Amino acid sequence: MIISEILLFLFLLLLSSIFSGSETAYFSINKKELSSKEAKEVMFLLQNPKRLLITLITGNTIVNSSMAILAALITADIANTLNLNLTALMILETLVVTLTILILSEITPKIIAIRNSTLFAKKLSVPIRIFMFLLFPLAIPIYRLTNVISKLLPLKREVLFDSEDELVALANLGAESGSIEQEESEMIKSVFEYGDTAVREIMVPRIDIVGIDINSSISKAIELVKKTKFSKFPIYNDNLDTIHGILYAKDILPFVNGNIKEKNISSLCREAYFVPESKQIDSLLKDFQRRKVNIAIVVDEYGGTAGLVTVEDIVEEVVGDIRDEFDIETQMISLIGPNRWLVDAKISIHDFESQIPISFEEDREFDTLGGFFFFKFGDIPKVGTNVKLSDFRFQVRTMEGNRILKIEITRDKILNDNIK
Repeated sequence: MIISEILLFLFLLLLSSIFSGSETAYFSINKKELSSKEAKEVMFLLQNPKRLLITLITGNTIVNSSMAILAALITADIANTLNLNLTALMILETLVVTLTILILSEITPKIIAIRNSTLFAKKLSVPIRIFMFLLFPLAIPIYRLTNVISKLLPLKREVLFDSEDELVALANLGAESGSIEQEESEMIKSVFEYGDTAVREIMVPRIDIVGIDINSSISKAIELVKKTKFSKFPIYNDNLDTIHGILYAKDILPFVNGNIKEKNISSLCREAYFVPESKQIDSLLKDFQRRKVNIAIVVDEYGGTAGLVTVEDIVEEVVGDIRDEFDIETQMISLIGPNRWLVDAKISIHDFESQIPISFEEDREFDTLGGFFFFKFGDIPKVGTNVKLSDFRFQVRTMEGNRILKIEITRDKILNDNIK
């Protein structure tokens, strides 16, 4: 009789450890480590987390209470069989059973579940579903009662995160721990920076705009499309400060074979949409959607053309570079030695900071690395001109006229005194 009671006690101890470990495993599982079938099983249980939690706690409470009663019966049987003092034995039994439940069915299973939450959840998904079915009649009243009590209590809805900074910190932590990919972490951070980004920070600068003079022939426009592979071109009169409209490459397709009489290129232009360079890109995207356009001409404070921006430029701020079969791969940053980089001067400060361990002031008057160099040097530089920031030295490597093309960056604790 005593042996059967002990075996039953051990079985209940096993059930208790399952309930306890499952409680930890299911609420700390990394779903990315599950296959589609396994994820389906686990998500079935987690689709109603409150019911799952009540089932596990109810089951664990019933089992632990049963163990306590059974242990008392076993103790009484032993006391009667061996003619021992029942009171002293009961005190000893209480201590032993409490420690046994605490160590073997609470602490140990939870530690194992934390370290192996995915394996724990996969192996126990079927047994837990059975327990949910068996305990359903008892769990439902408890579920409803807790809902009533929670509504009566003056509890505020919990806010998981008080600020964007907390979510960004969590994204960084997730990337470091491997729970999310580095690209996903960067995307999360980009979403929060999205609303604070001005058009001037992502636009194609004026110097890189490929436009077509309004007096050009359609044949010349066709040749330009073939050469550049661009799909849209600003049409200007005399210079880029007087943009007449936008030419879409698809609008000149009927003229490619020369079967249609050539027209004046201005007749094919679509209306240009102009935006200030200070406009926020989230607002611009809404304007694109409302106007059903995907390109805008960016103007500066004097009304001159500062650049152009497309919907692709906005999307790339969140998801990263989008390249098609016509894009030419350009390496913006190249490692050329220990703590030495060769950098394209057109790189944005945001992209530069994400790859090189350096920080610029938040309230800055430049958006690109080339702009920083002009700002720091205060004059038109020459090849070989140096400036410094913190323990970094910036040196112009190549130029085209007054335009900086490449900058060499060296990280060195000891900088030359003759650097400006």
